[in-house]
Amino acid sequence: MVKTGVKQQWMWLVLLTGMWALWPRPVLLAQTEPTATPDADGFIYAIVQPNDSLWAIAARSGISLTELLNLNNLTESALIQPGDRLIIAIVAPPETATPEASPTTAATRPPPTPSNTPLPPPLTVICLVAFADENGNGEREPAEPLQAGVAFTVFTSAGVVANYVTDGLTEPYCVTELAPGNYQITRSVGRTETLTNSGNRTVVMNAGDQVMLGFGSLVGSTPAPTAVNTAVSPTPPAAIIGSEAAAPLVEDPAESPNSRARRPFFIGAGILIGLLLIGTAVFISRKRT
Repeated sequence: MVKTGVKQQWMWLVLLTGMWALWPRPVLLAQTEPTATPDADGFIYAIVQPNDSLWAIAARSGISLTELLNLNNLTESALIQPGDRLIIAIVAPPETATPEASPTTAATRPPPTPSNTPLPPPLTVICLVAFADENGNGEREPAEPLQAGVAFTVFTSAGVVANYVTDGLTEPYCVTELAPGNYQITRSVGRTETLTNSGNRTVVMNAGDQVMLGFGSLVGSTPAPTAVNTAVSPTPPAAIIGSEAAAPLVEDPAESPNSRARRPFFIGAGILIGLLLIGTAVFISRKRT
């Protein structure tokens, strides 16, 4: 009887052990410990495994269940599926090493070859000045003042090049960058003004020529006569544009000496004829009375 009882106890023990071994139990460690490697944003994730639970993931990750729920914005009743990623930690994102840019060697150009720059040609210039010629010699003296209100015109056969009216302060006035050629310059003349040199001039300009022309005059008076060297024939004065001065009488060089000799005869004959006409008229008037 004793042996039978012991034998039954062993049978029950073996049966219970087998049942305990076959009884289904949840798997507490469904995955290995996560690798603490953050992604580019600094998040560390745990992958949900089959039969995994929230409290098991929290315990496996070394954090509390509350921390796990807050990190993932979940509740205790939330359902998770295998393959889901749960945040178990947030760290600073890893620094990305920026490769240093290698210096680029720029090709340098050789220095320019020095060259002789040709100088610009000199300008062709006509400068004009109007002045009060107080001594009437046609030349401007250092003490003779400038004259305001004189109108200059510079022209060629093609047309007017420049017009200018003097202000008596900033002259001489210069017309620059002229082309070679013939230029004519005229000036205005006032009612009571007498020119002491030509007011109408023509100049021939070559490339690079620079000419200063002075135009003198007197206002309200006649210039004193200047001495003339009789050893040299004087040059006839240039035409005066706009002057009201009376021109002197000049004998006609084409008149012959015989004509000049017969001039007194004609004058006497004319006087005699006039006297005869007057006497005849007086005689007729007396006879009628």
